[in-house]
Amino acid sequence: MSPRARLMTLLTVGIAMVAAVVIALSVIPDRPEEAARPDPVAATVPVALNADGVPAKFSLGVILTFGSSGEPGSEYNRAVQGAVVAAQRFSKGGTEVTLSARNDSGTEDGAREAVRSLAEQGVSGVVVSTTGAQARAAAKAAEELGLPVILPYAEPSEPADSTWTTSPSATALDAALGAALEGKIRLLVVNDGGSVPSAAEGAQTLNLQDFEDITALAQAAAIRTGDQPLPPAEGASAGAESVRVSDPADAVIVSAATPHRLARLVQSLQSRDVSVPMVLSREATAPAFATELSVVDGAVSGQLMSVAAVNGDGAALRQDAQGRGMSAFLSAVRMFSGDPQIKNLTGDVAFSADAWAADAAGHDAVVALVRAAAVAESSLPRDVSEALSTMTLGAGDGLAGPALDFTAAAALTAKPVPVHASSQDLGLRPTDGSAPRLVWVPAATSP
Repeated sequence: MSPRARLMTLLTVGIAMVAAVVIALSVIPDRPEEAARPDPVAATVPVALNADGVPAKFSLGVILTFGSSGEPGSEYNRAVQGAVVAAQRFSKGGTEVTLSARNDSGTEDGAREAVRSLAEQGVSGVVVSTTGAQARAAAKAAEELGLPVILPYAEPSEPADSTWTTSPSATALDAALGAALEGKIRLLVVNDGGSVPSAAEGAQTLNLQDFEDITALAQAAAIRTGDQPLPPAEGASAGAESVRVSDPADAVIVSAATPHRLARLVQSLQSRDVSVPMVLSREATAPAFATELSVVDGAVSGQLMSVAAVNGDGAALRQDAQGRGMSAFLSAVRMFSGDPQIKNLTGDVAFSADAWAADAAGHDAVVALVRAAAVAESSLPRDVSEALSTMTLGAGDGLAGPALDFTAAAALTAKPVPVHASSQDLGLRPTDGSAPRLVWVPAATSP
């Protein structure tokens, strides 16, 4: 065959091959987009938690402010009993976790002494369940002693490499409060020693210190909301028609220094028939608020709003990983409530007495420290701290609440949202006729 003939033959074969490839590609259907990755959390999260690598005799400290009469810092004493649930879940999985409680006596010096005592005992980390100045003092003392510390209900004043908070930040809470007030244009602040959010800037403010008593404050607030008439004008006849304000407030922001004082303030407003929405400061989501509101015969209704991270019982109804994680946590609460040998953190009563209030935040703080010890395969505080600082945890790791990213001092990844009060029994906790019935449910527009 001549060179020219061979060239023509090769060109013909090449063109035929290209044509075949084009035809083949034209008949292959378009590749579908990559399917969404399946949820990494099993359809049912077990109650027992495994943590291979945790050394024997592993212990953690929990700092509380003792008291049940509204002592500042004591508002989450019953909520942090979720720590007991976490320890028991690991025990069922073969990992023994000892919890040691210490009282900070409600003072900064007491907080520092509590941390020193736990360090001498040899704990691998500390959960600080208090708030305010003593919580900050405890975090600072732990930092100085090289102990990793998690604050589920407060923010440290100066976060260190070994200090984390799983609480929403003040800025995030303020933003959520603004969302709760959306559409409200005439705001009234009623305050008993609490902080006033920036969302209420420029609003009318009534402070308890300016009134004879809480009843007088509530009456003045009810006049501002149009639910009570203005006082009779001087010299008006006995039969004069009552007059109400022409521009009544359309929402009341209620703030107080402690949950106990907040509950009394809410009940006083309710007793004067205040009918507009009451948006309460974060203290309302502490179990101490529910307890005190029940004691003073306050009403639980959708009129009451607050802001919180989505880590309440209602999360168990969600069809996602967190929903399954919360369901497992609540299953554990029910299980351990049936065992009178399981005690609360202080060991003075059975866990069942506090089961109604045990929360995800206290539980997840313990889970995080245990997971860090497992990764480090060490109980040395320094090793636990270094391991935790690299970790991001979620429902698949045993958390009941939102995911936590410990590569940052503020570990909570989810933003707080507006929540409504409800007296509905979700049937997810053990029946306790003596417990207050108050559940915070995310607003309909919240994720």
